[in-house]
Amino acid sequence: MVNEKYAIAMAETLHYLKGINQNDIDKIPSKFMKFLKDNASQDYVCEFDYTKSLKEQSLRNETRGLIAMICLNYWCETEEQKDNFKKHLKQNEIKYQEELQKKYNINEMFKKNILHKDISNNVPISNELVKVSTSTTIKRIIDKIKKILHLD
Repeated sequence: MVNEKYAIAMAETLHYLKGINQNDIDKIPSKFMKFLKDNASQDYVCEFDYTKSLKEQSLRNETRGLIAMICLNYWCETEEQKDNFKKHLKQNEIKYQEELQKKYNINEMFKKNILHKDISNNVPISNELVKVSTSTTIKRIIDKIKKILHLD
């Protein structure tokens, strides 16, 4: 049994493949199709709109990965097609990483002072030092015994 998110991805992939030309379906090995069918979630209801492009669909990343893998391994017939597809995937990854870099740029966070405020209430966070007790359990027990015996 596969992880639930992959089972859902397989169900979405199978649903996507229902709208594909039969000649393209025939290029996918029957063993792989059986694997998808055997491991796809039976409970998941996929809402796929065949009138929209793949980009416009709200598919999971795992589903997009499976479809990309099928495209690369079974639908790209020449090495040139495979290379072009890999370049396209690489460009998409570079764009995605750039977006992440912009979104989580630590220098910008400091400039905007985001790290120094409680975002939920927009209240500055206190920068006061907190006193930390460094006494060990044994030391505390010894101190208690001294107090009881009035040796302190």
